[in-house]
Amino acid sequence: MDALVADTSIFIPERARPTAAASGHARATGGEMGPVENEDFVSALLRLTSGGRCTLEASRVAVGEQNNYGFEVHGTMGAVFWDYRRMGELGTSLGSKYQDQSVTNVLVGPESGEFGRFQPGAANAMGYDDLKVIQARNFISSIVDGLSHGATIGDAVASAEALDAMVASVRSGGWVTVG
Repeated sequence: MDALVADTSIFIPERARPTAAASGHARATGGEMGPVENEDFVSALLRLTSGGRCTLEASRVAVGEQNNYGFEVHGTMGAVFWDYRRMGELGTSLGSKYQDQSVTNVLVGPESGEFGRFQPGAANAMGYDDLKVIQARNFISSIVDGLSHGATIGDAVASAEALDAMVASVRSGGWVTVG
């Protein structure tokens, strides 16, 4: 990534403070009102080294969008779409007709990665806990055999650099070089 520009906002400036332990998905109720200290929304436009563009957006207060994590990648010869809420499906659109071609939903099956260790046939849903087991196995395997089975420290550094650039962009209101 070459550069990015980012924007953030706090839409709800005061919220009830928790009166006891709370999870990240629970709203505090009945507590004393206090100022919100972190953003409700962030977006960024990225200029990739390849010349491509990428948009990122996250909101913790978007109505009706519970656990809406996903991505879309559009290229010159097709596109791919994925949504966490339908994690056993991958939307693909292959070819060069661009906006006039259809999207095909491909269902994950036992031959797909670790899926077969958890489900006997295609279109059976994997769960959040299944994914955590796979992540734990990959982490332990990385330690045992000394090879990366997932994200690396280099990936973590690149993510931190991008986040630092996003903070700098929000502060300056302009484009920031990454790295």
